[in-house]
Amino acid sequence: MVFSYYLLKIPYTISFKLLSILKLNNYSAAYFSNLLDYQMMKPVLKYLPELKIISKNKKVKAELAKTGVKSSILPAFPQNVLMCRLAAHKFPAKAIKKIGMRHGPFHFKALPDKASFLLFDKFIFTSRKEAEIAAKKGITNGIGLGYPKLDAAFNGTISDLMLKELANKTGLDRNNKTLLFSATWQKSGMSALYKWQDRINELTSEYNVLVTLHPWTDDAVKDKIKNVKGVHLIEDYDTIPYIMLADICIGDTSSILAECCALDKPIITFITPSVPRSVPMVLEMIKSFSLQINDFDELIPTVNKYITNPKLKQVERHKANDIMFSNLDGSAALKIAKLVRSEFLIKEVN
Repeated sequence: MVFSYYLLKIPYTISFKLLSILKLNNYSAAYFSNLLDYQMMKPVLKYLPELKIISKNKKVKAELAKTGVKSSILPAFPQNVLMCRLAAHKFPAKAIKKIGMRHGPFHFKALPDKASFLLFDKFIFTSRKEAEIAAKKGITNGIGLGYPKLDAAFNGTISDLMLKELANKTGLDRNNKTLLFSATWQKSGMSALYKWQDRINELTSEYNVLVTLHPWTDDAVKDKIKNVKGVHLIEDYDTIPYIMLADICIGDTSSILAECCALDKPIITFITPSVPRSVPMVLEMIKSFSLQINDFDELIPTVNKYITNPKLKQVERHKANDIMFSNLDGSAALKIAKLVRSEFLIKEVN
């Protein structure tokens, strides 16, 4: 548990009660620690226009303002709050109803301590299976409703025309296969970035090469990859359309693999060492739905396996999707919004 929770709980609760008596805080809110949180929750907010937006600080407020989103900053004292971070301690009054969401798909790293989850009245996981796993660890307030970020890929929001325009804008050659590289954070001990970052230039004459990196990746590495001729570094927060454009996805242990799997993309993964935060079940799942390699020299022969047999590992991908996701049909955001309305006692919009 974060120490500030105990430090601020009493003064914060007194302020909350006073504002409630004066009826100056009769609102529900959505809280964001960063712009990525907003992008994750954006599909849900579409169905919850009543929520007031609260930013962690002035920097996040300014970033949201650039996207046309108005917000206020902490401290804030709403009656109800929705967030996609384990940040319930920012609102320590027990009377505040709190609902949490995952900011990524499934748990590709070990679940944090249950105490941070149990500060919420409800916590929304990306699948019923994940909620069951969490319950076995004492996280008894979980419910599996899906991963809203993927909705646009399944409900027609991302059209073929949009993908064609994005391909043209990105400079993809329609005569070449498109490879999408991803990597988790370098310092996690679970990244394979070092296995390919200096060699992707060898691929650009025969393949379209897209790259998406963890937000905390060193700027020097980002700049180096960005300057490789023929490589497109994805700088958009929403990577789903780019995954949809890819023919084959290449990664390590990053949770973006779950998104690639959900979109039924052939996957190749570099084998990386197991670390304390590794989840054995997830490592086994990655092994099942991807073709695994040790080094870059194995990459092209493995790519060719998929080109020869595009349905290779498809059964395994579908099995993994059943574990990682519920409502993989474009309806996750709506189902989450309905739960929030019910819990926050917000009337349905006619």
